[in-house]
Amino acid sequence: MADSENSRTLPEISIEKSAPTSGKAYDAPTIITRRNLLSHTARVLQQRFTDMPPRTERGPAPVSEIWLRWWSLHQQHFRQSRRVRTLRDRLVADLDGYPSVAIDGLEGEPPQIATTYAEIRHLSSRIGARRVDAALSTLRQRRRAWKEADARIGYSAALRRERELDRSASISSNVLLLMPPSCLMEVAAKLHCLLALHDPRLEHQHEPWLHLRRMLREIVELRQRPDYSAKSLIEHAGS
Repeated sequence: MADSENSRTLPEISIEKSAPTSGKAYDAPTIITRRNLLSHTARVLQQRFTDMPPRTERGPAPVSEIWLRWWSLHQQHFRQSRRVRTLRDRLVADLDGYPSVAIDGLEGEPPQIATTYAEIRHLSSRIGARRVDAALSTLRQRRRAWKEADARIGYSAALRRERELDRSASISSNVLLLMPPSCLMEVAAKLHCLLALHDPRLEHQHEPWLHLRRMLREIVELRQRPDYSAKSLIEHAGS
């Protein structure tokens, strides 16, 4: 089962680079803190993996390639979610709220807000057929106005794109976490993905999150050492 999951085809979605990998070099922070851990790690991984030569052998994509795909999708989804919220707020403001009807006069009760035809019809025995028809007509008009404004503003289209990106990013992250790493930086990529998905604001103060963040920081700091190399790591492990 693991082999079949590891070799699944990733969604065909364009990948956009979140930061340039050429030109001015990335100015790494002097100290890695809780605030810059994920962003700094992402820049390091992107710089490292983008500069790697393309693979010539056939087979499953390595962790480095899958991380680049997932990170791009993850960022696209974040930006799209923010856009969806902005368009939703604009749509609601333009129409003074979601399509609904306030029905009052229910035996001295406060007005009841109905947002569906079924909710209005459910009140037929209490408000009478004439008021039901009037409420249905009002809700129909307000839904039509919502649909027209939505087409103009583009909220529903943006929401569909957000869900598509969410699904694609989820598939990529699942594959990434299943794939075996081939080097220390690919271990960092898997840790980065795990933290970005489950503790993006680094708020969890219980285990294992504290240890996972510490491990990620140690790997990134280790790579920045002047004597960092695969050979030195092997020699250090054997000493």
